[in-house]
Amino acid sequence: MEFIDIVRFVAPVALGGIIGAFTNYIAIKMMFRPYSEKRLWGFVVPFTPGIIPKRQNDLAKAIGRVVSDNLVDADGISKMLLSDETIGKLESKIDEMIHSLQTNENSLRVFFSNYAGEERVENLIKRVNDNLVLKIDGIVSDEKIGQTIAASAMSALDERIGDGFMGMITKNALADTIKDKITPKLANLINDVMRGDGRKIILSIVDDEINRFANGSVSSWTASVSDDKIISLKHDVVNLYSEKVKTELPRLLRTIDISKIVEDKIQSMDMPTVERLVLDVANNELYMLVWLGGLLGAVIGVANIFFMV
Repeated sequence: MEFIDIVRFVAPVALGGIIGAFTNYIAIKMMFRPYSEKRLWGFVVPFTPGIIPKRQNDLAKAIGRVVSDNLVDADGISKMLLSDETIGKLESKIDEMIHSLQTNENSLRVFFSNYAGEERVENLIKRVNDNLVLKIDGIVSDEKIGQTIAASAMSALDERIGDGFMGMITKNALADTIKDKITPKLANLINDVMRGDGRKIILSIVDDEINRFANGSVSSWTASVSDDKIISLKHDVVNLYSEKVKTELPRLLRTIDISKIVEDKIQSMDMPTVERLVLDVANNELYMLVWLGGLLGAVIGVANIFFMV
């Protein structure tokens, strides 16, 4: 067989393959290109813009409907959020947070300042202190506090004296008339002390306790929490999470127009971005079509040879 005969057989196959592959390649490109309408002598050039740019709005609406109606529904999301895997991850995260608190040597003041800011924390401490001062002032200004303490002191004195012989003599010496005179004076004295140095002492103790609490380490605070309480707390958090997912998720999804969000997002994308997204997902499949077009072209070329023989 001479060279010209070989060319006569190979050329149709090669040409058919090239034409088939190139045709499919152009068809794929025409899905996206050109991005905008082209005009020639005032007339719109056919097939411009490409299929997807031309139907971008319709495509956005269709995808939005599919996502809203079939993909983002309350039942499906609830099953995912309440699955054993998700609950397990939540419990693991809680354990990590508890361990982090148990090993955190920062003071409570520093710990909360990292999240709420130092100024807010200091204002909160000041408000707590001010509220306690008001309550203490209310207590020490009450006339009944002196009377109550004085009466308790007299009762304690009676119990201390006892009912023996000497006790009876002492009690007779401290007759009710004497007690009636002592008790009001003792009550007034107690009230004066409470309003003066007593108030200062109490406020100083309260201030020291507040600062001691605020300056105490996070780890020392969490060390006082028993394992049973930690387990109970974790159980309560998981239950609260599950309850909120069941009750709030459907209401939340009803207030959000998922379809509109997806539609607006796709419509706002420029076409090169849309093209890149589609090719990232289906690049291999689309180029398989190119090779398939080449294969079909080659097969047609072979068939032509048989018709030519």
